Amino acid sequence: MMKKVLKRLLSGAVVGVMALSLVACGGSGDDSKPADDTAQEDQEEPEAPTDDTEKDVADDVEDEVGDDAKEGGYTIGYSPYTLKNEYFTAVLNGVQTACDELGCELIYFDPQNDPTKQASQIDDMIASGIDALIYLPYDAGGARTVLQTCRDAGVKVINIDTVVTEADYDLVDGILASDNLQLGELAGQWVAENHPDGANILICHLQVAESCVINVEGFWKGIKDNVENPDAFKEVQVVEGGGDTEVTFSAVADVLQAHDDINVIYCINDTSALGAVQAVEDAGLTGKIDIIGKDGAPIGKQAIKDGKMVQSSAQRPTYMGYMGVMEAVDVLNGKEIEFNVSIPCYSITKDNIDDFDLTAWDSLDEE
Repeated sequence: MMKKVLKRLLSGAVVGVMALSLVACGGSGDDSKPADDTAQEDQEEPEAPTDDTEKDVADDVEDEVGDDAKEGGYTIGYSPYTLKNEYFTAVLNGVQTACDELGCELIYFDPQNDPTKQASQIDDMIASGIDALIYLPYDAGGARTVLQTCRDAGVKVINIDTVVTEADYDLVDGILASDNLQLGELAGQWVAENHPDGANILICHLQVAESCVINVEGFWKGIKDNVENPDAFKEVQVVEGGGDTEVTFSAVADVLQAHDDINVIYCINDTSALGAVQAVEDAGLTGKIDIIGKDGAPIGKQAIKDGKMVQSSAQRPTYMGYMGVMEAVDVLNGKEIEFNVSIPCYSITKDNIDDFDLTAWDSLDEE
């Protein structure tokens, strides 16, 4: 009963699972909707929240839920830096599933890529009585104030996906993240295997995201560690794709007009890769340029199935969110957990695409 009250109170300010959107390094997507049927039936057409809505909601949650919510479990907060991105809603699916299994209440908001808003929303969640926070900071290097606020309030923090700086490790209780170097290496290994004599490569980057910088480093490592002549692999150009289909399309279209010798386009997520796919098609070069994405998103897997992309290094966002809650509850129950866990990635290509569900990000089964 309390769960239904909580979802109803949050429905005006909370953003839930997206029908279709983007992926881990950023971008924009469709309008959001409540995360489950309970919230949806209570409010079919939510009004846009005002500046005060989130604080008002937090106060309402605190008044209505109080200590009663904790009778069936803990209260968990989830704070990504955006929910207008399919990757982070996949994380949310895992968080919600774990909370449902453990009888925990869940509170979450959409900061919409605004670090100030994210900090304010976390303050509201703390005021609402969360016991633990599943935290993906927008600004990993500027997260200490938020982390200290959580520590002072006795809120446990599991930092997932976007890892805070090592100097702030003392204020988090656990870290769960993909192996970003491995994500890039898997793509580089594909290039080394399929272009053994060399390739001219275009990188569609998001250089403001540290994880994407590491991805690209891993990409070149995967090539150079697996070829006889690394010098035969040329970086023709690096463009900012923004992790976005339209931005990448425009950037790649411009490059293809200036360079007719590109063999491989490496994009830092599958959403960006779809922009490259369209630009290559418009240029009449389909089948002549290999397009590589990252994340193993449903849209990326479908593109591989359709022969439009050749490879995507897959992450496990649903599993990551699920395990984040499991570790948070373990910490709350006084159990020891492994502090820093790197979640292995895997390569999806035309050779194994039929092994995967094209409609889902990942499963909750351990691999």
